[in-house]
Amino acid sequence: MIPVEFDRPLQTERLTLRMMTVRDVDAVHSHESRDDVCRYLLYEPRTRDEVAEKIADWSTRTRLAEDEDFLQLAVEERESRRLLGEIYFAVTSIEHETAEIGWVFHPDNHGHGYATEAAETMLGFAFDTVEAHRVVAELTPENTASVRVCGRLGMREEAHFVQNMLVKGKWEDTGVYAMLRSEWTEQRAHR
Repeated sequence: MIPVEFDRPLQTERLTLRMMTVRDVDAVHSHESRDDVCRYLLYEPRTRDEVAEKIADWSTRTRLAEDEDFLQLAVEERESRRLLGEIYFAVTSIEHETAEIGWVFHPDNHGHGYATEAAETMLGFAFDTVEAHRVVAELTPENTASVRVCGRLGMREEAHFVQNMLVKGKWEDTGVYAMLRSEWTEQRAHR
């Protein structure tokens, strides 16, 4: 894996994945403040001030060069420029060429394929630009919508850890889904 500077948005036919800005605070707060959204996340619903602090940090994180470097990108509809959700990408190990992806979308935007489209774009970025060997998604197995996204992406379930994390005072399971660069390349060849 090589150092990568995220210096321009990623685009699909319908979506733009770009750095967050202060203009995104209200849109991000509209989903990060919801109990139903945070149910499957590691944090409680956030206040507007907490979201503003997070975005101030996320907007400065543009370089992927070391373990734990990450991007938290806005996912917006290209035509309307409406923020739909966010996508996360992190370098988990330079030595082992591994990365992690995750996504959060406002419930009003579920069921349109946006999470799959954005995550597929991030997999392309991971394998083709960052040159990762392996990309993982870790999630709560109860989050069946995200499990389905992993399946549509062609990620395989590798593990189901039982009550391995104490989250918000409750023991939670973790599902691990993954894809290798060779699998990505093979999948692309058959399209």
